[in-house]
Amino acid sequence: MNKLIRIKIVAVLLVVTAVLLAPAVAQDMGSGGPIIEPNFGDDPTTFNPIIANDGTSYDVINRMFPDFIGVDSATVQYMGGAKGAIVSSWDIADDGVTYTFHLRDDMVWSDGVPITAGDVAWFLDAVLSGETSTPRQELSNRIESYEVVDDHTLTIVFNEANCTLIDTLDPVYPVPAHIYEEAYGDDYAGMDENDYNLNPTVTGGETFVFSNFRPGEQTTLLANSDFADAELGAVIPQGWVFKIVTDQVVQMEQFFAGELSFVDSVPQANRDDVKARGAAGEFQTFETPASTIRFLSLNVADPANPQDGLDEDGNTIDQGHHPILGDVRVRQALNYGMNFDEVNEGAFFNTGVPVASHVRPTDWSFPAGLEPYPFDPDKAMALLDEAGFTDSDGDGLRECNGCQYAEAGAPLALSVKTNAGNTSQEALYTILQDQWNELGFQINLEFVEFGTLVSEFTAQTYDAIGVFWGLATPANPNGIADIFLPEADVIGAGYNTQSYNNPRLNQLIEEARNLPGCDVETRKAMYGEAYQILRDDSPWIWISTGNVLLAAQTNVENWAPRAGGSRWNIDSWMIAEM
Repeated sequence: MNKLIRIKIVAVLLVVTAVLLAPAVAQDMGSGGPIIEPNFGDDPTTFNPIIANDGTSYDVINRMFPDFIGVDSATVQYMGGAKGAIVSSWDIADDGVTYTFHLRDDMVWSDGVPITAGDVAWFLDAVLSGETSTPRQELSNRIESYEVVDDHTLTIVFNEANCTLIDTLDPVYPVPAHIYEEAYGDDYAGMDENDYNLNPTVTGGETFVFSNFRPGEQTTLLANSDFADAELGAVIPQGWVFKIVTDQVVQMEQFFAGELSFVDSVPQANRDDVKARGAAGEFQTFETPASTIRFLSLNVADPANPQDGLDEDGNTIDQGHHPILGDVRVRQALNYGMNFDEVNEGAFFNTGVPVASHVRPTDWSFPAGLEPYPFDPDKAMALLDEAGFTDSDGDGLRECNGCQYAEAGAPLALSVKTNAGNTSQEALYTILQDQWNELGFQINLEFVEFGTLVSEFTAQTYDAIGVFWGLATPANPNGIADIFLPEADVIGAGYNTQSYNNPRLNQLIEEARNLPGCDVETRKAMYGEAYQILRDDSPWIWISTGNVLLAAQTNVENWAPRAGGSRWNIDSWMIAEM
């Protein structure tokens, strides 16, 4: 879901920084000092690509494991032979469902064993077993079979020819099968609890390899001497340190003190200062459209009895109803009751952009005329009255007086949770709490440690949780299937944690996916209707996106961010002497 976010650098970092920094012209492996990047919030939960489901873990995984199919950082499109990816090219048979992938022969794991098609097959074996907590349910629903032809050829047969098959394979990674077989065996069901998840002995194929993980402090990676795609012939940084910090305030204090090499998103409170200091030559800066959207997931099902969306035969399972959010009118009232201008000023320093969907307005599938909800408190209160939530005793708090699913007299009370330590998230939901309480809600707001938040999110035991969704790159309108179709409603794994199910939406997504000829305009109309349904049904409240400001210390040489990513050439970065 796209895409879900302590303080001292001690023994390991001291070892890393002890190496003398090389001059700017050096191109020897590991001569460029350590790169130190912050993550405010919580630790990674796993370094296993099969079961990872949070952005913090992916940030590390993507530095240690190659992609299956890569994206060109300049065009932001899938491309055979892309940097850091194992697939060099692919062929599509006349039947439209058989894809033959040709793999590179120059990638090796950190123990020197070549990366092969068998490593991709092991990933698929685990995911398609149905025994893991993988969030990649879409693969199980789309892949009919696969075969390792030889070490560098893999054939995948899909169960239907459609317009999104390459997008479907975006979350696939090769994993070191010879090591995973020993670490996990055939017990895929026990994978989540295996200590190897946070202490991998073999990684590779990407810029860095695993060194160690210190909970509450940092993850340390070292330069991969065998990285085949190094821009300068070798990985220049000695290592990459993913440092846990307590919150964004501490993050920026450490950046200003020179303790962090760069930050990928300067908080709104610091943007003007950082931009001015960047213009004065104190920092390097780069502004680009955000790759995330803020949203609030509204659980429409009974949180006391979470169920998977489908049984083993593919039949819909009764989800029950959330006593309050099960009524679409309440969800719409929350939308109408959000004063975005007030939110934008108070939480985002007027840098936010309201959104009506989980895709960019610039994406090809975004329909003209799709607009965010306007601020209309009168409409919100009328909807609540209609839904049977009224203030019969005049105390300012609405209760159920003829509502659909709550018990008579039950207060219009919701628990809203978001991640602690993110200053803009905390400000956002504090403002929304006030706005919605004005409508007669009782919003109980909690700021929660991120790992706990993710666990509750995937367990489907919440009322409302606010996090971020990563925007697909390249744009994939069929990503709706990963979030809002019943097949993605899997407790502990799937991203449809709100248990939303709309038959018309399901039909549209299937038709757009399978449209013969894949006509863009026809598919655009289908996705446009789907986005309108989601906007009206409001299983999420889409809140905002915007631009993000990236900043790096002036001694980070070869820092050259693009719209397709800031770390595309991280193997070339050098920490020069000041």
